[in-house]
This record gives sequence, structure tokens and C-alpha cells, in this order.
Amino acid sequence: MIQTLIGALIGIAATVVVGRYYYRRSVRKSLGIYTLLDSRVFSGIHPDVRRELHFSFRNQDVRELQQLTFLVANDGDRAISAVIEPLSLKTPGVEVLDASILHRHPETLQANVTQAVVADGALLRFEFPLLNRGDFFVVKILLSGSLPRSSQIFQILAEDLPRSIPTKPIPIDALSDSKRHVEWGAAAGGAVVLAVGAWLWYLLYLVYEPRPQWFPYPWASFVPSIRAFIVGMPGALIATFLSIVGLMILAPAPFGGSFPPSAKPRFPLPPDVRKGIGRYWMHDFYIVPHEVMEDEEPPESTAV
Repeated sequence: MIQTLIGALIGIAATVVVGRYYYRRSVRKSLGIYTLLDSRVFSGIHPDVRRELHFSFRNQDVRELQQLTFLVANDGDRAISAVIEPLSLKTPGVEVLDASILHRHPETLQANVTQAVVADGALLRFEFPLLNRGDFFVVKILLSGSLPRSSQIFQILAEDLPRSIPTKPIPIDALSDSKRHVEWGAAAGGAVVLAVGAWLWYLLYLVYEPRPQWFPYPWASFVPSIRAFIVGMPGALIATFLSIVGLMILAPAPFGGSFPPSAKPRFPLPPDVRKGIGRYWMHDFYIVPHEVMEDEEPPESTAV
């Protein structure tokens, strides 16, 4: 009777925990904004050299330049649609030189960016009619000035989404375009721990046959004694511990070390976009000394 009651309670608790987890997964809506690049292009230039250089972008003088690249993704489990106010970013005191979308996933994703001049800077709007689970787009922003990270907070008005969404760093392996793989090291380690646990269970079984009174299950045959507290109960606890640890190591191995499989988001980017994150996109800029600018026409385009 006691064993049946304990088993029923464990089953109910496990059902509640698993059901609550998958229910929360099914109703979770999330819009993630990940920082891919935050670069102040002119930082590191010696002041003496900087004073002798003139920077121009589309015939407009630029004193400071910051490049931002964000990845906007639906990293939740529900589609994002019927947005009341589009996703937006204000740049107080900073002028937006250019804002464009570098990549859409899938390619048919309808997403665009527009900008408007406001009293204290500029306002960028990122509009999309529908963002399904796993959909994302990458946007590049060039600023004439410096926008601190504390001001890189996006705003949106949509059902079940927070009003303000701060940026966050991209996970280490999130940009990988490779399929999930088996972590053979974790699989081997988990198998070894499980094998040790199974071996200990077998030894306990061999002891249990002639000495059932040393083990607390079933409780009716248990007789408290020194041997029971030295052999039966510690052995069962250690075997249970090894079995649980082995399963915890082994379970994520088929999913590349992530369990459940959707715990880590993945945003496959084309090679040209991945490479662009690691360098400056400066093809629209040219640099010439001040005295040249006074006497000559600048070249059409010269990369930094």
C-alpha cells in the first residue's frame, strides 16, 4: 500500500512538471534582438593622424562613425503578428547615415526598415507583418556619432511582448549553419556512468536475493540493522545517483549537447554576411587629407 502511494505521488509530480514545461513552451512568445557587431570605426587612430584626415560619406562630413549590426529573431514558440506599433529604435543626439537589411531568413520574409528625423535624433522602424518561429533578419546601421549600449533599447507594442526589448549578445554557436550533431564524448561518458550504475544495481540484486531484509523495498521485509545501513541503503542511493547522472549526461548527446533540442536558438547566416560581421563595411567611404580636399575633387570611393 505504501509503495503504491509513493509511486502514485511520484507519477503525479512528474506529470505536473512535464505538463507545465510543455505548456509554457507552447504559449511562449519572444522577440530576441542580438548584437552581432558594435564597432566605433575611428577608434584607435592616433589623434595627430585623425586631425589630418577628413572623412566623408555621400558628400557629408563625418566626425565619428559607429557601425551596429543586429539580428532580430522570433526565438519563441509562437508567431509574432498583428503588431500594433512596429519595432523601433531611437538614436538620441546621433544621426543615422544608413540603415539596411542585410539578410532575411527565410528569403521570402517581408521585413523592411525606414527612418525618420525627430527632434532629438532619428527614429528607425522595423516593420514585418509576420515573424514565424525561427524567422529572423539582420540589419546594419551606420551612425554619425556614438550610441551607447545603454541606449540600444528597442521598443514595440504587440500582444504578449514586453514594451522595451534590450539587446543581448549572440550565443557562441547560434550562427552555425551546420545541423545538430551527436556529442560522442558526452555519449561515451554518460554510457560509462550508466554502466557503473547498472553494475552496482546487479551487485545489489545478488545481495538482495539472500538478504532481502537489508533493503528498504519492500518495506514489509525491511529489518533495521547495521548491515542494512552499511550495505543496502547506501548502495541503493549510490546506484540511483549514478543512474541519474548518467542519464543527464547521455540525454543531451544526440542533440549536440543541448536538451531539449530547442533550448539554444540557431540562426544560419550565409558566408558573406558572417564574414562581413568581422570587418568594416566601408565601401561608401573615402579618406583624404584636409589640404587635398581644399584643392581637389575627392575620389569616388576609396576603402579605409
